[in-house]
Amino acid sequence: MNKKPRGKKSGKVWAYLLIFGLGIAIILFDILLTSADPVGKSTLFIKNDFEKIKLTHPGKVYEKVFYGNSVVISAFIEEESKSGYVNMGVDYGTIEDLSKILKKNMVSIGTELVVGANYLTFLDTLDTNPTYPWHRKAYEPYLYFQRDRLHPYIVNGINNVLKGQKFITERYTELDRCVYYGVLPDEEIDKKIEGYKEFYWNKGIEYYEKNYEALQRVIDYCKERDIELRFVWFPWNSYVAKPENVVAVEEKAKEILEHNNIEYIDLADAFGRECFHDLGHLNYELGAVEFTKEIDKWLNRE
Repeated sequence: MNKKPRGKKSGKVWAYLLIFGLGIAIILFDILLTSADPVGKSTLFIKNDFEKIKLTHPGKVYEKVFYGNSVVISAFIEEESKSGYVNMGVDYGTIEDLSKILKKNMVSIGTELVVGANYLTFLDTLDTNPTYPWHRKAYEPYLYFQRDRLHPYIVNGINNVLKGQKFITERYTELDRCVYYGVLPDEEIDKKIEGYKEFYWNKGIEYYEKNYEALQRVIDYCKERDIELRFVWFPWNSYVAKPENVVAVEEKAKEILEHNNIEYIDLADAFGRECFHDLGHLNYELGAVEFTKEIDKWLNRE
């Protein structure tokens, strides 16, 4: 009977062990990178809104959170508010984004969550920032997920060296999120209206289903953890009448809220045109000031 040489068998075992060990090392290294998040924390890279929030609010638990998209960023002046809410507005933020943030424990909420909503908060096809960490798939390595920021950094650094400059020539320390000033002229608002008609106001209710499902998940999450959930329907610029599909989208969301006994306030008609920068963003010098004063009464149940 023929027998395989003992040395070959032993060599295969060591090869398998080496491969297994390398795999474990790679996984541990990826876990370490994810925990340290060097791209998200380093001044070598431009920060997205969520990274800015985490860097300016380094605590592990946010007792009170005011979540939403860019309308929340530009309308709620956290520093002027006496409510104690963290402005957690993120550009292009949707309810589905919020659901993923909560599911992945990227933010721990203590007792209260307020969501600033408009129809875009529920739009499934809304473009988003691909660098938000909740978009990272479970099987996606950290360095691969960050490739769109790492690649230009490395290429630009090499080009700088070839030009006789330092590898690093610029750092990004700005942590303020985008707000809006002034009132756009009628012609510019008219252009925006045409764009919204083409890309948003012609979409039926079927384009919002994923976010309606996410809304129920957020409601269930808050109920399970005894977090008070409330909604604010954001102001609408009366320069243009609210389209029928926008009304339908908001009404269906309100039905879900009412069915689950979730409190909400509708501020659609609360502010004049002078408070708006464009169709949905309040200007920071007037609209945001008035909004913060008004919403503080509701937040504090005055």
